[in-house]
Amino acid sequence: MKNSPSISFYTLGCKLNQAETAALNHAAKEQGYTPVDFEEPADVMVVNSCTVTNRADRKTRQALYQARHLSPNGIVVLAGCFPQVNPETSPEIKGVDIVLGTRDKFDLFSAINDFEKDRKQLVRISPVDNHERLNSAFVAASDRTRAFLKIQEGCNNFCTYCIVPYARGNSVSRDFDNTIEEAQRLAEGGYKEIVLTGIDIGAYADEGRQLIDVVKALEAIKGLERIRISSIEMNTLGDDLIKHIGTSKKVMPHFHLSLQSGSDTILAAMERKYLTADFTKKVETIRKYIPQASIGTDVIVGFPGETDALFCETLDYIKEIGFSYLHVFRYSARKGTPAATMKGQVPEMGKKARANILDDTDRNLRTSYAKQFIGTRQTVLWERHEEDFLYGLTPHYNTVKIEGKKDRQNTISEIVITKDNII
Repeated sequence: MKNSPSISFYTLGCKLNQAETAALNHAAKEQGYTPVDFEEPADVMVVNSCTVTNRADRKTRQALYQARHLSPNGIVVLAGCFPQVNPETSPEIKGVDIVLGTRDKFDLFSAINDFEKDRKQLVRISPVDNHERLNSAFVAASDRTRAFLKIQEGCNNFCTYCIVPYARGNSVSRDFDNTIEEAQRLAEGGYKEIVLTGIDIGAYADEGRQLIDVVKALEAIKGLERIRISSIEMNTLGDDLIKHIGTSKKVMPHFHLSLQSGSDTILAAMERKYLTADFTKKVETIRKYIPQASIGTDVIVGFPGETDALFCETLDYIKEIGFSYLHVFRYSARKGTPAATMKGQVPEMGKKARANILDDTDRNLRTSYAKQFIGTRQTVLWERHEEDFLYGLTPHYNTVKIEGKKDRQNTISEIVITKDNII
């Protein structure tokens, strides 16, 4: 390969995948690569895949075809969850040179070097059913003002609809000291906010230290202004952490609690390990200590057995809780999961109709939540600049927009929230 080869990445799926792509992009620069947009030809084109839905599978294949079309002579890499779950069919996808599993993708550059020796397809898909710690060389830096810091991998829950435990393996946690050292480097590199991420970050455990210990250690880092916790399971969010966030000057009052359904019947079929009463109690605890906390959630519509009446239970429960926002997903049967063979599969038209109802509900919830901050003073981390406007996030995860110069990007300032500047 020529000097200073070009490389591009295409990321599908969750924020953890985004964090991992950021890490690989950072490592690529250290290896002497020049990152370019995925829409451009490159010497190496990497698709960091997702397989959580059938749609994600299709997008993975489409990205691979696009990569090969753009770079007929380049190296096309399929990495991540798709090949981990589909080890037999992944190497058969036309135009793919290198196939790397969920944990093998962090050896991307050695794989590229090995491939170049004889230019024969290289496949490395290691088992994920082990208890090894995360790769301590993982670097979470990105080109934005927020950095994603991966502290946990895998899941032990095995919900009946979910392929993730098969794609990501059992729960493993990152070394505590290594985590804090990396956060220190990110702060020294100018990042104002760190987002703690993982598949089930509430399950973090390293030699007796838990998520709250990570948070407290991060708060002591000079220059780090904000800490945000990404999606977390309700039953792994401890009351001690909630209370701590209520008094913290650095941890943002923002929770993304995955509900999935507001029907106890469906929750039991999903094997979610809690009922709506448990979820309600957790939300009440959050609002007791952090009254205006942003509480978002994920909801799956059209799970097998979900009747119109059971969907209405979910809709009523969502309105009762009064979430700040929703992420709505249509159930997608995944081969190898128990739900894929359950009776009562919901037709696609029914899923779409229910998703549309929840999308409308989401818009109303976002508007209602944002309104309560109009007239208040809020700090904003300005993350991007486009066409003379600055865009940023408040602590409560509201997006605001003001006129401003680019040199204010990656700074924090206080503004009065108005109906015109909140998005």
